[in-house]
Amino acid sequence: MRHALRNTLSLVACLGIVRGQPSAPPAFEAASIKPSSPGKVGGGINVLHSRIRIVNSSLKFCIQVAWNVKDFQVSGGTGWMDSDRYEIDAVATAPFQGGEYRTMLQSLLADRFGLAIHRETHEKPGYALVVGRNGPKLPPPIEDPSFTFRRTPSGDISLTARSASMSQLAGGLSSMLGAIIVDQTGIEGRFNVSLEYAPDPNSQPLVSKSGAPLPPPPADAASGPSIFNALQEKLGLKLEARKVPVGVIVIDRASRPTAN
Repeated sequence: MRHALRNTLSLVACLGIVRGQPSAPPAFEAASIKPSSPGKVGGGINVLHSRIRIVNSSLKFCIQVAWNVKDFQVSGGTGWMDSDRYEIDAVATAPFQGGEYRTMLQSLLADRFGLAIHRETHEKPGYALVVGRNGPKLPPPIEDPSFTFRRTPSGDISLTARSASMSQLAGGLSSMLGAIIVDQTGIEGRFNVSLEYAPDPNSQPLVSKSGAPLPPPPADAASGPSIFNALQEKLGLKLEARKVPVGVIVIDRASRPTAN
């Protein structure tokens, strides 16, 4: 009996399935990386069931996708990592599970670009999303997640977040306003919220979900409340200018990709 048990344990160890042993990270079955055509315009990423296509994009953009961070959260590197553009077409053996494709892309960048990174936390000028002076005015949560925004006929921006956490709301505001915004409300749970506000003419141009710039408001558009007033009046939240902690991906090294 002891001999049979010992043989069974040896077989399990050989197969690499001993409890506690880490499994290999998921990886693409095949991937093609090549430079974009000179002068090509546009770009972005398209994620399908088991395939991703990154078009006319820099290594730094790929890092943003792979680690799900914004441009101000990528530090270090040399000029070509911003300027060189690539076409990446990668296929997995099975449909992606959640954000699995990000882990696969991390492995691909390490393999083909020799990318090595580490994480740091930096203090950066930005805004903290906090509870307003009279307390929050958030409705009960629902379970139907989505996050959209559009420009109304009057030129204001309409924001709708369904089943969004405060962290997700801060992240969406950060993307739309082109500013660093972190959640410091201390509010747990997910909420269905909406508000309209007038875009700041001095801020960065807003883009739609597809990445295309939203059209400018009509010249005679009526101006609604600022984002600061809209958050306070509608949601009982506010944006406070302060130094906020931001997780940063620091590039230690990378090289132009190996040939396919």
